[in-house]
Amino acid sequence: MDATSQIPLNPRDYLVLLALTDGARHGYGLVKDIEAQSGGRVRVDPANLYRMLKRMISSGLVVESPEAARDDGDDRRRYYEITRFGREVVTLEAGRLAELTAVARSRHLLSEREATG
Repeated sequence: MDATSQIPLNPRDYLVLLALTDGARHGYGLVKDIEAQSGGRVRVDPANLYRMLKRMISSGLVVESPEAARDDGDDRRRYYEITRFGREVVTLEAGRLAELTAVARSRHLLSEREATG
């Protein structure tokens, strides 16, 4: 599958993939990371998160990580990690968003501070 066929990403999918670029995470860790990345503006309830992850697994963006679960010692937790394809997709999306931000900045819609967070 071609990574460009996945673009543009749903904003929540983008945040999940961003969170996974630092390594495998379990569901609750993803929820907390998404909240932190978005400054608390985006909240994902666990039921929706697991539906998103199931869809992202089907698309080849994410896989369940059995190694991380064993390392944690809690067999009930499921860990997820980004695939090489998922990393390619999130990289393309980050570039697309950067280009859009540059256009907004060139039209004086964003100050430098607003554009960087």
